[in-house]
Amino acid sequence: MSATKPITPKLSTKTLQRTIWLVGIVLVLVVLSFGGYYYWDRYIHLGDKSPLEVDIAHLEQAIRDDPQNPDARVALAEYYLTKGMYPDAIEQANQVLNAYPDNQGAMLVAGVAAVRMNKPEEALEPLEKFVALRKDGPMANTDTALETAYYFLGESYMALDRPQDAIPVLEGALVINRTDADALYLLGQAYQATGRPEDALQQYQKAVRLVPDFTEAYTAMIEAYSTLNQEDYVAYARGMQAFTLKDYQTARTHLEYATNALPDFAPAFLGLALTYEKLGQPQAALQAVDRALDLDPTDFAAQQAYGRLQSILNPQE
Repeated sequence: MSATKPITPKLSTKTLQRTIWLVGIVLVLVVLSFGGYYYWDRYIHLGDKSPLEVDIAHLEQAIRDDPQNPDARVALAEYYLTKGMYPDAIEQANQVLNAYPDNQGAMLVAGVAAVRMNKPEEALEPLEKFVALRKDGPMANTDTALETAYYFLGESYMALDRPQDAIPVLEGALVINRTDADALYLLGQAYQATGRPEDALQQYQKAVRLVPDFTEAYTAMIEAYSTLNQEDYVAYARGMQAFTLKDYQTARTHLEYATNALPDFAPAFLGLALTYEKLGQPQAALQAVDRALDLDPTDFAAQQAYGRLQSILNPQE
């Protein structure tokens, strides 16, 4: 990959959940303060409903009633973010930051909204500051807000063709949440861009164990295996890429080749089993998944496939 070509992350559908998670995180940052509690109690009056359940008119009215209340503005910025109104989210967050430069909820909203607008340069300052304020906290290793900031900061660095800077923040995100498939994939991209294809492949394999239909991760594997001149593994990755795209005949061709060439590589046998299952060949699928489990008895996806196939072949049991 050219050193001058920015890397644009292509992420799994899991990414679409991030704004939802972010909203819960920002809400916690708001309501932990007395002002946040006062805002919620004073303006919402909806029992245990969160600000996300309040329509935009209520939130905007809260600003008109008390324009100096930073927590109300952060809640409104948060709402705009969830609705894809990114310029409005940034405007509200920046108004808070102008008056309260250390407001962490506003930092997080401003940074993520900038990422969503494909303005990674503008995302850096609020996200870097947020990370600096929280990374040495006593609960840093379990801080989901910090994990969110790390992730979006890593995404920004990658978009700016700064993979070396992305690596430590994405590694930090995975310390907090090692099951974040998108962070695993993006870290793999960063490793690959810095000449570390073996490390990249480790991340991609972890990602697809979590999200088996992660097309982009398999596509990235093709590049990494090709860099290493491991053509048999390229066949595996091409087969899985085809599988995720529902091109099962092409998947079978590549995966049959891969399992013959790599008789001890469990992922190829699992992929072949899943492909046979989709092609309506349960007996062949069971044989392939048996081999996958012989090689890796701990693979949850293989265990699930085995159970499904047993039910198909032995419905009376």
